Amino acid sequence: MAGTVEGEKVDVSFSGKRCIHSRNCVLGNPHVFVPNAKGEWIHPEAASVEKVVALAENCPSGAITYHRKDGGPQEKPPVVNTVRLRENGPLAVHAEIVLGDGTFYRATLCRCGLSQNKPFCDNAHIKAGFTAT
Repeated sequence: MAGTVEGEKVDVSFSGKRCIHSRNCVLGNPHVFVPNAKGEWIHPEAASVEKVVALAENCPSGAITYHRKDGGPQEKPPVVNTVRLRENGPLAVHAEIVLGDGTFYRATLCRCGLSQNKPFCDNAHIKAGFTAT
């Protein structure tokens, strides 16, 4: 599942292929990112642009991105690159990442070796029982 939901002041894009289901979006604001919805589940108008931006930038996988239409700042690379180990899961990277023709700032990278979507995590580690601190 992928696509963009256009809002009046901000467009929100979602890439299901990159999502690791951290649930930061639905727990962060269930009115913008509606859990277990049948049909459309992203509603950019349900909160301020700043809140939608904060929710998107809190997505560790980069599956949620945004494009502001209100003249506000777009996402920029972090001042300091970071890699965080997710317990028994992927590497969460926050940096300017250039891969092929794309540039992005957040990604969760496979470290179990079983992902069918390498270099990205696809949660194969869960079924495999991968453990690593």
